Amino acid sequence: MQRLRHGSAWLILGSLLLVVTLVMTPMADAAGKKRDKPGAQNAASGWQLVFKDDFDERALDARKWATAFPWGRDRSSVGELQYYAPDAFRLKNGHLSIVARPSQGGSHAYDSGLISSHDSFAPEYGRFEIRCKIPQGKGLWPAFWLLPLDTSWPPEIDVFEALGDDPETVHLTAHWSDGGVHRQKGSEFTGPDFSEDFHTFAVEWTPETLTWFVDGVKRHEVSGRSPSGPMYLLANLAVGGDWPGAPDASTRFPASFDIDYIRAYAPSPAPEAGAKAKNDKKKKANRKNRKQKRRRAGLVKAGGLG
Repeated sequence: MQRLRHGSAWLILGSLLLVVTLVMTPMADAAGKKRDKPGAQNAASGWQLVFKDDFDERALDARKWATAFPWGRDRSSVGELQYYAPDAFRLKNGHLSIVARPSQGGSHAYDSGLISSHDSFAPEYGRFEIRCKIPQGKGLWPAFWLLPLDTSWPPEIDVFEALGDDPETVHLTAHWSDGGVHRQKGSEFTGPDFSEDFHTFAVEWTPETLTWFVDGVKRHEVSGRSPSGPMYLLANLAVGGDWPGAPDASTRFPASFDIDYIRAYAPSPAPEAGAKAKNDKKKKANRKNRKQKRRRAGLVKAGGLG
């Protein structure tokens, strides 16, 4: 019996060690490497990556993002209630959280955040994509959009907008000017509750069309109204405004607009065009080499080069 008890003790100890090993090994592996990001959806063919932020750093990358509009941090002109504060951000586990909360004695009722690529990245045409989870609550207004670099308006491309009291619906909209009159054409897509998990929203902007995708599926298209000229990216969480209205007692703060990544793509050159450009470059280099050889030969004949 004594031998049996010792054997049982060793068996129990071995089982405990096995359980600890199985639990701790994945945790150690996860701590030792960055979390893998999901691949971009529907962007492999015809597009090349030119800008991205996976938000894997400890702080917002100031080389990529400003935290205000070019004209300032206020949008009360359209009824918004927040001040776009420079410290309204949290980075953790590879996500950027734009956090809105009641202001503590500030000039506005709420503080929230905005990121803008105005000073770093403003392409003409491309594919623009965000993977994010929106907040839920009356008066919350998350968005990912593009504005002209020269600060004129319109045009405007809304990759997506959402209202926190209707988190199952996203709004996909193009704005343009028609003889000085503001026009817009948009579409609503109703899907899952976009506040419960991360989802991907993208727009493809070409000289002819604007095409919107939600989770890799085409949901809207506008033809003949594509803007021209460089435009910059914005992601923000507004509070209040003429459209969503003010928060009410049901709105929970702090509220968080969580972003996994933002990516931008440029059109890839066609294989024929790429081959022609490579061939033209080679011909130009050969011509330059021949000219240098002729020049050197002429200098030698004339007694130059030393």
